Amino acid sequence: MSILGGDHVLIPRRSSVYIGGRYHDWPLTLGSAFRLPLRIAVPSALDLVFRPRHMQIDSFADHVISRYGRNLYRHFFDGYTRKFTGQGADSLHCDWARAGVDRAVIDKRVKADSLTSLMKGLLMPRPVSTTFVYPGSGGISSFCNRLLEKIVDAHGMIITGAEATGVISEDGRVRGVRLAGGRTVEADRVFWSAPLSVLFPELGFRFINTVVYNIAFQKSQGIDWQWCYFGSPDISFSRLTVPGNFREDTVPMARDSMIAEITCGPDDPVWRDPGAMMPVIIEDLERVGAARSADVLFVRPERIRETYPVYDLAYRQKVRRVMLELPEGLTLLGRCGCFWYNNMDHSLSQALGYASGSSGFTRDFWSGSSS
Repeated sequence: MSILGGDHVLIPRRSSVYIGGRYHDWPLTLGSAFRLPLRIAVPSALDLVFRPRHMQIDSFADHVISRYGRNLYRHFFDGYTRKFTGQGADSLHCDWARAGVDRAVIDKRVKADSLTSLMKGLLMPRPVSTTFVYPGSGGISSFCNRLLEKIVDAHGMIITGAEATGVISEDGRVRGVRLAGGRTVEADRVFWSAPLSVLFPELGFRFINTVVYNIAFQKSQGIDWQWCYFGSPDISFSRLTVPGNFREDTVPMARDSMIAEITCGPDDPVWRDPGAMMPVIIEDLERVGAARSADVLFVRPERIRETYPVYDLAYRQKVRRVMLELPEGLTLLGRCGCFWYNNMDHSLSQALGYASGSSGFTRDFWSGSSS
């Protein structure tokens, strides 16, 4: 709020998950639990009693099964993870689950880190209002525009259209940044937020790309959530976002919009030709009851590279090697630079912390002993 000043609003968070052909609040409420299909609800209740208690936790699959049971893992987490990352949950480090499974829960008073916690929340509910700060005018880019103004006012320089290809170091100390085309920028302190794979290509750090489909509608679609997650492999997108449910004036009056996300690799057909998926997405929106195809005005796909790091089973060893080899004066920053599966608020806190002279935001789940 120190950046936005008075130009901000507090927005109640509303997120959803699509399971068994229905929309459910996340975290689950008592009402949504009763609406789960019996083929999911009954085995999940049994999992609460009979789930593994002392299994070794190495992978994403191990972590989720030990906390939520095999039934919810099979009906949601396994399909969502395979669709989202392009690989099986047993080949991902358990930190992927620790960092991401409860990502829909921001308010830490809401416990959703195990099936037991979810059931306690259902049987002994406590009202919790979760809110977040959003710009009062414009979209989320308003925050970045305010930062740009502050940098310019402080006589800083912004270079656009210049891809960073590495850093220059000498005697264990950073000396500058290399840019595409051979240009260099001298510096004795560098904050690196570009993908970590650019600095250490030999370590095999892998990122997921995302294609976002910006969909405009000629009338409201009547959705009340801001985000919804779709784990079923027969649904093309993994997440939907409704901008108008952040602030109504982010879409023209009486109109509506949605953002459908498909994660993929650089060699996937959807990345090479995003337009080919547009009819499938529109059909799936209608099939899950999120939108009416007749109301679609246009669909504009946008490709975004390196949106999420992938935690393979060896990622911790790779990160430890990076930390040992970083030259003095080079600081890793943000999701891509730190190879850190975080939220936007974590990156903002980290950057603002460094700017104020502190050590930034701590990635406490990296301090564990598992590898």
